[in-house]
Amino acid sequence: MFYAAFVILFLILWAIFYAALPFLRHTSKIGANALARLSVRRAGLGKLQEQYSVYLPIAVMVIGGAIFTAWAGDGFLDLAEQVHSNSPKLQRFDTAIHTWAVSERRSGATSFFTLMSTVGGPPALIVMVVVVSIVLLLTHRYRWFVYLAVTAGGESLVNMELKRYFARARPDVAEMLQQAQGYSFPSGHAMGSTVVFGALSYLAFRTATDWRWKSAALALATTLILAVALSRVYLGVHWISDVGAGIVIGSVWLTTTTLAYETLRRIRTLRARRLNAQ
Repeated sequence: MFYAAFVILFLILWAIFYAALPFLRHTSKIGANALARLSVRRAGLGKLQEQYSVYLPIAVMVIGGAIFTAWAGDGFLDLAEQVHSNSPKLQRFDTAIHTWAVSERRSGATSFFTLMSTVGGPPALIVMVVVVSIVLLLTHRYRWFVYLAVTAGGESLVNMELKRYFARARPDVAEMLQQAQGYSFPSGHAMGSTVVFGALSYLAFRTATDWRWKSAALALATTLILAVALSRVYLGVHWISDVGAGIVIGSVWLTTTTLAYETLRRIRTLRARRLNAQ
């Protein structure tokens, strides 16, 4: 049943992304055309637009990324503050979800979530990153290799520091279906999966030429991240707030590194075009 639910969720997300992504791109083109028409009507604005319009997509991307990062970061800080202060409300919520997950354990569900936890665990993620890194080096994609190495490696350091700072205890060992050591907040599986699967989906998105496969990469990454995060709660090794925090802070880190790489890439491309045009 859970394997079927995984496939169904993937297909739903695939359809959503497949419909939304071309629409968003079409909308951005309409905005650019509107700006171009406006520049024709106003000479001063037209001159300014002619000089700097090539940087407009970069500016929009940076502003959008900054807004998302600020919003997600604020959510993480709110949650972190509750964890740090041992909020009774958060503890009751975590305990309720934990108790419910333990009571709903079935053999089929245990098999599925154990597999998902393994897929999202450090050994599996390291293997994926290493294999993809080797492929990138062999195909001379050195910038992509640096992006993946910085994104994945930085996530590990950030997660270790956050765990050390908050030093939150895990749920009762007696109720765990899988051995887990170290501190609980934020979940390393949830954060690592968000960053690694997100970074790999970005590279797949850049590689694919058809919107079907671009959308499929994003949908698969999202489905895997959710499945891995839920597996940690089901197996009793994390509180629900741990995995929520892992996804949020992982998204912040992924957005930061991807935005930085994409901005530098676009600026480098624009400069190269200007040099060629001279």
